[in-house]
Amino acid sequence: MTSKVVLVTGGTSGIGCEAALRLAEEGAIVLFTGRDREAGQEVLSAVRDAHPESEGDFYPADFADFAAVRELAREVRADYDRLDALVNNAGTSQSHRRTTDEGVELTFAVNHLAPFLLTNLLAPRLRESAPARTVNTTSALHEDGSLSDVEAVVRGERGDGGAFDGLDAYADSKLANVLFTVELADRLAGTGVTANCVHPGWLPQTGLVRNATGFSRVFTGAAAFVAGIAPVGPFESVADAGDTLAYLATSDEVADVSGAYFDRRERTSPAEIAGDEALRRLVWERSAELVGLPASVPEDDPLAE
Repeated sequence: MTSKVVLVTGGTSGIGCEAALRLAEEGAIVLFTGRDREAGQEVLSAVRDAHPESEGDFYPADFADFAAVRELAREVRADYDRLDALVNNAGTSQSHRRTTDEGVELTFAVNHLAPFLLTNLLAPRLRESAPARTVNTTSALHEDGSLSDVEAVVRGERGDGGAFDGLDAYADSKLANVLFTVELADRLAGTGVTANCVHPGWLPQTGLVRNATGFSRVFTGAAAFVAGIAPVGPFESVADAGDTLAYLATSDEVADVSGAYFDRRERTSPAEIAGDEALRRLVWERSAELVGLPASVPEDDPLAE
């Protein structure tokens, strides 16, 4: 990985931070994002303290703001002439319906539309750097997702009477991650750029579920206690989940794998709906409209226009 450039979103805490540390240890030039500048500088210092020879940069970015995502892509392209791997890991879970300035439900915007936008904006750089990889963090909860009414999901109104349900919204966004990954792999076939997604294991001890309420809060609290003592079965430690992200971004074992869904390091089958080509195209085309991109993966820098 020496001199390989890897961008990890959501790298200031949790598995993103662990992945950044592992990648730096392997000699990669690690770029990572987060909303908190102070936390970003602390992680950057930790990376450099632990691995004095490592290089890299922190980019503050709020994935609820599509303009900030565009600026992130612009800065990365300006600062680095190659990009060997993009790890889309930033995510959120909301207990109440919130929307972006564009009127998109926040969970769907942060978990799906932002990485969709960033990946497309950086696709030309990934092509130029091929062989290159994209890795998308999803969840086994994608099996509970539904995108039969995409517009309702975009508005955050799926559910009885259009009521918002945070768990449904999260599952929907994670299903969108899987559909995006499979469609992206098809569209990038033959370019030397692979696309895979991963369920990193159940990580109740992370901050992702900090907005859980009611039964979800009780369950995740108990699960976090169990996982903190000894991660077993479906539970995973943050450190091992970070290792999984680094593995998929770097390992020769998966260098030629594309369009796959991993449960930790094991390749397995996603929900059957992932094979619905019409739905994949529909979600892709609607996502492109929502973030102001052409329907095809850009071959040239779309930010230069």
